Amino acid sequence: MNLRKKSTREEFERALAGCTPEDFDRHTEFHRLTPEQRLEWLCQAATFVYAFKGTANSDAGSRAAA
Repeated sequence: MNLRKKSTREEFERALAGCTPEDFDRHTEFHRLTPEQRLEWLCQAATFVYAFKGTANSDAGSRAAA
C-alpha cells in the first residue's frame, strides 16, 4: 500500500471515530455552499467513493468468515 493512501485512510478513520450520530443526520447545509465549495465537496465525495468502494462489503465478509 502506498504511504499517502495509508495515511489518508488512517486520517479518515480517526476523523470518523470522532463523529457522532448527529453528524450523519442528513443536515449537510449543501444549499448554503458557494459553487466552488460545492465542487470541492463533490470532488472529495467522489474521491472517497472511488478509494473505499467495496471495502465495507469485503471487510464484512472477512469478519463473517472468522
